[in-house]
Amino acid sequence: MSARKTVRPWLSRHFILAASAWLLLTLPPGTAAAAPNKEAVANVVRLNKEARQFFDAMEFTLAEKSLRKAIEIGEAASLGSHVVMAGTYGNLAILYTTGIKDEAQALLNFKKALELRPEYVPSQEMNSPEVKELFERARSELQPAETTPAPETTEPSGSSGGQLRCPAPESAGAGSSLKLRCVAEGELAAAEVLVYFHAGDSTPFRSRKMSSESSLDGSARSWATQLPADATSEEKLYLYFQARNKQGEVASSVGSAEDPTVVGIVAKDERPKAAGGRRARGGEGEDEGGAAGADSGFWWIGLGLGSGYGYAGKSGPEGYHRYLVPNDYKPGMAPAPLGQASPEVGYFLTSSLSLSLQGRFQYLPRTSSKTANGAIAFLARLLYFTNGETVRFYGGPILGGGNGFRLQVRNIDTTITAKPVSDTVRGGPFIFGAGGGIAVGISDSWSLIGELNFLAGAPDFSVVVDLNLGVRVRL
Repeated sequence: MSARKTVRPWLSRHFILAASAWLLLTLPPGTAAAAPNKEAVANVVRLNKEARQFFDAMEFTLAEKSLRKAIEIGEAASLGSHVVMAGTYGNLAILYTTGIKDEAQALLNFKKALELRPEYVPSQEMNSPEVKELFERARSELQPAETTPAPETTEPSGSSGGQLRCPAPESAGAGSSLKLRCVAEGELAAAEVLVYFHAGDSTPFRSRKMSSESSLDGSARSWATQLPADATSEEKLYLYFQARNKQGEVASSVGSAEDPTVVGIVAKDERPKAAGGRRARGGEGEDEGGAAGADSGFWWIGLGLGSGYGYAGKSGPEGYHRYLVPNDYKPGMAPAPLGQASPEVGYFLTSSLSLSLQGRFQYLPRTSSKTANGAIAFLARLLYFTNGETVRFYGGPILGGGNGFRLQVRNIDTTITAKPVSDTVRGGPFIFGAGGGIAVGISDSWSLIGELNFLAGAPDFSVVVDLNLGVRVRL
């Protein structure tokens, strides 16, 4: 842990200096090489920035993959001794020095950077004591001008068009919640990105829409999601990814159902320990606590229809209040017919916590011109969700207001009617209470919901229990 704390403050801010500042500052005066492949140069610089993002997330293996991909693109484009190539090898050496802690690879890549550009030196901001020591060793060992083989590449070369890159870990802890991230490369026209996954060899693929996120410098787009704990319940996890355009067509993919990426699943107590004695994380982005559930940072909408029943309080009938026969009305149980519509919009703050605003549009059959025919209120809800892939229970506090809510009381004797009448008793205009329910997923985005809301009104005190059934869709 101490190594990570040492490297992050300076490397996270200056990780791409060797790819961007080098490009401007280290060309010798008067040097004008043949025009390089501008697209390849841009891709190499962008991959250095991507590596920075992974480094910021302490994902050293993924940062390594991005840098090696940059090297492969540069070699395929014959960039040769272009400054971005030397800078990329230098970044890789620094990563091996301060992050991965592989001295041999650090020396190898420092030597390669110096072979391509003998004037290369790490940035002053990057020049920690351990970086400085290994760099000086590499430079001194290169005095005889030995030839150093280029580092091996580990990923297939990219096409000149836009494509999707989704680095995945080789292993993950059993029962852990695995976070995955994809990055757009080039001009990828992606309206959404989906990950398809299944645990073991006998279950079908399930899919999950990944949440869009912006990179730190705004130059690339990325998507992330967190798989549920049951995805890592078997010996192997199978994955593939698809980016789809606005027409729903596959614009790019990583793997397929026939040729998926395979992640090995190991018992948590078998995972290697990280520095400081804690277990190393089982996969890219896995939560330290292993919390399961859906990913966060997305909007959803819902619509429910229902009815209620409750307690009509002492405030009494509204329409005929002045005409009541003395002592005829008594508080008691009453229905809230005909029903209410409950549109809702919400946002997941975390994988298990959502904030929403729900409308309560109540309709009541009107019995005379003196009685109300409904009520409108808006309810803020803080909902806590259980973990689960298909079925999730939820609940939380409710606070809101408006017209409040109304219950219908019958057989009220008045001084101006020959027969008993029906009237409404209001609770509100302020509303407080709690609610809970169950959401059952029927597709990637759609869920069926059933919920109960327990609402009390003030200062006109009455209570109603609403039962709502409906649907919810993830945006």
